[in-house]
Amino acid sequence: MSDALVQKKRNEGRQEIVLRLLEQVEVDESVSQDRFAKRVGIAKGLANAYFNRCLQKGWIRLRQVPKQRFLYYLTPKGFSEKARLTAEFLTSSYKFYRHVREEMGSLMAEAARQGHRRLVVLGGEELAEITAIVSDEIPVEIVGFVAPKSSRKTIVGRPVAASWSGLQRADGAILATFENARAVYDAFCAEHVGMPIFVPRQLRSLVWNKPK
Repeated sequence: MSDALVQKKRNEGRQEIVLRLLEQVEVDESVSQDRFAKRVGIAKGLANAYFNRCLQKGWIRLRQVPKQRFLYYLTPKGFSEKARLTAEFLTSSYKFYRHVREEMGSLMAEAARQGHRRLVVLGGEELAEITAIVSDEIPVEIVGFVAPKSSRKTIVGRPVAASWSGLQRADGAILATFENARAVYDAFCAEHVGMPIFVPRQLRSLVWNKPK
């Protein structure tokens, strides 16, 4: 993964944690750093850093209640920041979905033009789900997903398998994962010599180290 993409994903991850913290404080003023850390799957020390940042920014405040307890509450600045982050995430998600949908549609249409009508999707995350949804509009069949680390049994009604052998016969594959994209691509090419694999442009720089 390119350095720019890695940094972008890290920034998005940090912003998502801030948004979830603001959302949690809004609905539960008694939320503790420990409970929040467990809820979002981060270390308690990291949760403390996020709470401190939100306090310093003036997005949340503390107030004391009886029995030496403290409650967090969202400030007007906090409400504004939550609204901004929510809009940003919705816009980003919509743009991502639209661009990927268009690209996967074009890619599968090209596969169909080349005579490949039964495709396996390499991946089991959001990108793979979008691919399956779009396939209903293209004259191709997604026979299943190869996702060794996934605990899911199906995605959009298609089976998920740990390896190619666990799926019905296919005549091509489509790469649909950001995680270890290059390794997944190389492994597939080594194991299935001559089998076409279609790569969306969103992943080409990860697979070939330069746009193609």
